[in-house]
Amino acid sequence: FEHCFERCFENCPHKPHTHQPLTHLSPTHRPLLMPPFNSTPAAQGLEPFDAAAVGTPLPRAPRNVFLHRPSASSTAKAPASDAAHAPVVAWTNYYELPVEYSVEIHRGLLDIENPTLATKLLPPDAPRRRFLVVDETVWSLYGARIKSYFASHSIDIKVVTIPGEEDNKAFTQVDKILDALCAFGLHRREPLLAIGGGVVLDVAGLAASLYRRGVPYIRVPTTLLAIVDASVGVKTGVDYASSAKGKLKNRVGSFYAPVAAFLDRGFIATQDERNVVNGMGEIMKLALVRSPELFGLLEEHGPRVVREKFQGKDEVGNRIIELSIQIMLEELGPNLWEYQLERCVDYGHTFSKIIEMLPTPPSLMHGEAVNVDGLFCAALSYSRALIPRAALHRIFDAMRALGMPTTHPGMEDVGVLRKGLEDAVEHRHGRQRVPLVSGKIGASVVVSDIGEEELVRAVEVVKELHR
Repeated sequence: FEHCFERCFENCPHKPHTHQPLTHLSPTHRPLLMPPFNSTPAAQGLEPFDAAAVGTPLPRAPRNVFLHRPSASSTAKAPASDAAHAPVVAWTNYYELPVEYSVEIHRGLLDIENPTLATKLLPPDAPRRRFLVVDETVWSLYGARIKSYFASHSIDIKVVTIPGEEDNKAFTQVDKILDALCAFGLHRREPLLAIGGGVVLDVAGLAASLYRRGVPYIRVPTTLLAIVDASVGVKTGVDYASSAKGKLKNRVGSFYAPVAAFLDRGFIATQDERNVVNGMGEIMKLALVRSPELFGLLEEHGPRVVREKFQGKDEVGNRIIELSIQIMLEELGPNLWEYQLERCVDYGHTFSKIIEMLPTPPSLMHGEAVNVDGLFCAALSYSRALIPRAALHRIFDAMRALGMPTTHPGMEDVGVLRKGLEDAVEHRHGRQRVPLVSGKIGASVVVSDIGEEELVRAVEVVKELHR
C-alpha cells in the first residue's frame, strides 16, 4: 500500500514542496513529518496493499489524499486467497504536522515590567484573561505575586491549583483541570499556562492535549528538574494503577508539544536543597552520556552551585542550565515522537522507574532515582571494560560531592533489576536498548544483551564503591 503510494507520489506533479530538501526553509519553518515518510509497512510489522496498485491524487486534496485501486494484472498474479481478501479500493491520507515551540530563559518572569506571562502568545482576538494551572506549593509561595502581576497588566485569571508530588500524578488531577476548563470556556486558540514542577507540567499538558482534542499550553517550570527536563520535550502523562502490575510510572500520556516554555532560574531560590540536588540527577545524566564539559562543571563547581541554588553571581550556574537544555534539545529535537528508540537520554531510566515506585522506604524522588540508576549503569560499563576504574571513581566521587544518593536497597535486589530490564524491553519495542557510558565520560553506547550474571557483578561493584 505504501510502496505504491511512494511510487505515485514521486511521479505526482502535485506533490507538496515540503517533500523537497528542507534546507531552503528557515529552522522555524521546517515541518516535522508525522508519521515519518520513510516508515514502511514492513518496519511497522504490516503488509502493504498491492504494490502494483495505481495511486491517483484527488482533485480537492491533491497534496494529501490518494486513491488506490489494484490493477487487473496484479490481481490476476495474486494467489486466489490473497486476491479474495485484498482491499478493492483504498485511500492514503497524508498530512504534515509541523511542530514548533520555543524554550526561552527569562529573568524575573513575575516582575511587573516583564509582560511575557501576561500577553505573550495571547491571541489578539482573545479575551484579556489567562487560565492557570499552578502547583499548590508554588501558589503558597508566589500566589500573591502572581495575582498582583496579572492585575497590573489588566489580565483576569482563573487559577486551578493541584498538588505536585509524584503520588498525585494521576488522572484525577487531569479531570479536575478538564472540569475547570469546561466551566471557564477556554477558546480553541487560547493557551493555558502550567506553572510548577514536572508533575504539574505533565498533568496540565495531558489535560491540554485532551480538552477539545487539543488546545495550546505554555510551560512555566519552577523547579531545577523541570527546567532541564520536563519543560524541554513534548511528553505529557500520568502514572497508572494497573490491576496486573501495580502502579506504573508515566504509563498513560501523549506526545503533545507546548507552544512555548518560559524558564526563570529565580524560582530555584525557593527550593530546598534536596529538591535542587534532585534536579542535578538529570543534569548528571546528560553529563555522563553527552558532555565532558558539563561533567567538568559539575565536578569543579557543582557543590557550590547547589549551595547557591543557582543564584550565584558568576555564570557557572547559567552555563550548567543552558548546556543541559541545549543537549536535551539536540537529542530530542530530531526524534520528538521517539521513532528512534536507541536514545542516550534514556540513561538512568531503565531501573529508576521501578525503584522510584517501590512502596518500601527510603522513597526516592525522580532525579534521585535516575542518579542511583546512573551509578549502577556506570558499574555495568566498568564490568564490561567500557570505562576504566578511574572513570568510575570520578563519577562516584562527583555524585557524592553533590550530595546525590548513589544506592538503594531495590538496586541490590536482582528481581527488581530484572523487572527493570523486562519493562525496558516492553517499552523499547522488544530490546533492552540500555545506554551505557563508553570510552570516556561524556560518550555512550546502547546495549541490549545485559544478563543476570552481569547484574549481580554490577551490584557487587556498587557495594565495593560504598565500602
